[in-house]
Amino acid sequence: MRRLACATAGALGMLLAAPAAHATAEYALQSGLSWYRIDNPFMFPSNSDNKLKTSDSAWSTDLRGALFLPLPSERTNLQLTASLSKMHFGSGFGNYNEQVNTGGPYSLNKDKKQFEGIYNWEYSDLFRGRIRHRTDDRLYNYFGGEIARRSAPTDPPPRGISNVEPEFPHLREDNVEVAYRVTNRFDVPLTWTQQTLSYMIPGRVEMYNMNSNAVQAAIRYTAGTKSTFSGGMRRNKVNFPNRTALDVAQFDSGYTDTELFTDTAWRFSENTVFIGHLGTIARHFNTVANRDSRLVSAELGIDWHYSAKTTFYGRIWDRPQANDEADSRLYVVTKGIQGRVVWQATPKTRVSLLSSLESQKSAGFTTSQISTPTSGNDELLRLGFRYDYDITRRLAFRVDAMREQTTSKSGGNIDYRRSTVQVSLNYTFDNITGPFMYENQQGYNRARQQIEDLR
Repeated sequence: MRRLACATAGALGMLLAAPAAHATAEYALQSGLSWYRIDNPFMFPSNSDNKLKTSDSAWSTDLRGALFLPLPSERTNLQLTASLSKMHFGSGFGNYNEQVNTGGPYSLNKDKKQFEGIYNWEYSDLFRGRIRHRTDDRLYNYFGGEIARRSAPTDPPPRGISNVEPEFPHLREDNVEVAYRVTNRFDVPLTWTQQTLSYMIPGRVEMYNMNSNAVQAAIRYTAGTKSTFSGGMRRNKVNFPNRTALDVAQFDSGYTDTELFTDTAWRFSENTVFIGHLGTIARHFNTVANRDSRLVSAELGIDWHYSAKTTFYGRIWDRPQANDEADSRLYVVTKGIQGRVVWQATPKTRVSLLSSLESQKSAGFTTSQISTPTSGNDELLRLGFRYDYDITRRLAFRVDAMREQTTSKSGGNIDYRRSTVQVSLNYTFDNITGPFMYENQQGYNRARQQIEDLR
């Protein structure tokens, strides 16, 4: 809390000390309380009778702040957004040493922290760009709910841990984009992205601490209707720097993806936009031979403003996942469909429904412990519901619910289920209102919108 308050105060100090600008700086401060009901956070299978396969309540104190600062005009601007939630779990997961009985202390009480800084700039009519920095600290996305530690040489990695120990990975991402405008319709964007993923528990630190560096070059055409068409190449080099020599011999030290792609966002009408992506990916492992593969990445989507109150979003895809936990898997390919509808019932009330279904298929390779390559086939169903009610322009109430079920088809049709309900009450102070329009019926200023995007 103290760090976020200092950062916010520093940002506001910059605002007050800034010279007079052509546009107005906008800021927002938000505080709130949230109550949670969480079922099966460690994702034990449905046939498990473990004591940790249970439900528990939690609550959090939330503090968020954002600043939109023109430098000196809106074409060049600085955007800062930060969020801190101090979690307090009940007796079930606030202290579960007795259920595990393998050390401790075991508690899921840890702060959830997010930060995003964006600097957009333009130089004359020829060059424009963006610098973005993002960090995210939150609870690990558990799966499988293992109590016994993996210690034997034949156990799957990561070893020396169970799958219920408190884990809070730290994600950091830095992005730089520079675009040269060739004509009014054509530009050439060049992008560099660096990402690091850092774990706390030694077993995961060794196997899965990851850093990646991606470079992308493209050419983009913008039509008079604001439709965009682009094509280019992206090269992403992924490394696992903490793996031992034995780990590297078994699972390699990383891989490189090279993708040739084309993207489009076609504005069919004022209310309808079609989205498309098609690419071919060549995956090359660093040291171990005969593991290279070629994959296809494709996505189609639609954003349809059906009426002044209702918007539909649809996506279908067939694409490989980033192999963040690459051990004995060559790749994981997902095929899925997702639908989302947002209904602005009144200027103060919004309802959002989400449903998605995807299959995840993976191909493995042999190691000294795995003599026969394994393949996985999972099916993942997600259902989401959100209700927002603005009691006043500053005081807002939200209910957010999510349920997910993973069915392991290759493991005997075993189900893994998890659900979360969050009820929040937030008060926001901002210096000015934003424009009241169809896309912003609450009149949020841009700083307030940054907070909503980060949540």
